[in-house]
Amino acid sequence: MIRPQTVLVLLLVLIVIQWGADLVVSEDATDPVATIPAATTIASLPDRAATPAPTAEPTVIPSPTPTPESLPTVEPTASPTEVPVATERPSAPDTGLDRSLIVDRGGSGRLEVAFTFDAGEGAGFTAEILDLLTEYGVVGTFGVTGQWAEQNPELMRRIVDEGHQILNHTYDHASFTGFSPETEPLTEVERREQVEVTEQIIADVTGGYQSSPYFRFPYGDRDDAALELLGEMGFSYTMWWSCDTLGWMGEPPDAIVERCGSGAEQGGPGAILLMHVAEENDWNALEPLIDDYLDGGYDFVTLEELVQP
Repeated sequence: MIRPQTVLVLLLVLIVIQWGADLVVSEDATDPVATIPAATTIASLPDRAATPAPTAEPTVIPSPTPTPESLPTVEPTASPTEVPVATERPSAPDTGLDRSLIVDRGGSGRLEVAFTFDAGEGAGFTAEILDLLTEYGVVGTFGVTGQWAEQNPELMRRIVDEGHQILNHTYDHASFTGFSPETEPLTEVERREQVEVTEQIIADVTGGYQSSPYFRFPYGDRDDAALELLGEMGFSYTMWWSCDTLGWMGEPPDAIVERCGSGAEQGGPGAILLMHVAEENDWNALEPLIDDYLDGGYDFVTLEELVQP
């Protein structure tokens, strides 16, 4: 049998053991302990966008060097159809002068006549004139302004293609001296430009035709300085006229034939007739004039043929 004292001692021991266990649990709960880092998450990682890694620059592959594009080739104006004449244009005889020589009539004594048509104001009757000259098989000479040539390129080509001659008649029919239209005379620079620009236009629209060395003054207005300038520029011939039909002043066709016909003082061998493509009276007088000279046995020539010795 267990003694009562033994039981009491055992109880005391149990109490002491229980008290010690509680004390240990209490100390574990209150002592600070190093915090274990929370599990690493994507959100806790440093933001990579804040300091981006340097992007490797792509290797630049050089593009092939482009071949420089050449300027558009300007196609030359189509060469005019070969003119229906058997001979080439005759060379201009040397005048022996430094200035331009004024020619108002052929001096060879041959039975020849030169019909000339100035063109500066509209196409007028040019197409009809060309048709009539072709019908009769005769040639003429056309004094054209640069403006007229620009406005009538097809007629210009017809003139050349059908064997006629072209005279440089300035760009806009400006008077060199200003006498006839009562304007200021042109300066030397302006005179030169009037001739040079027109010469280039004539060449451009016809495929290379050169009117030099033949020139005709607008209104016939001239002075010594103008003749010297033309000579310097290579226009050794200033083409005048022996008979102005005066169709531009209203002269009727019958009077024109009487005034400029083969039997008239201003007509006859070597005559140079001045007409205008836009004048109806000149157009109406043209066929009677052709008939008159043909009946007289005349040859129709261009001015460059008329000046031949």
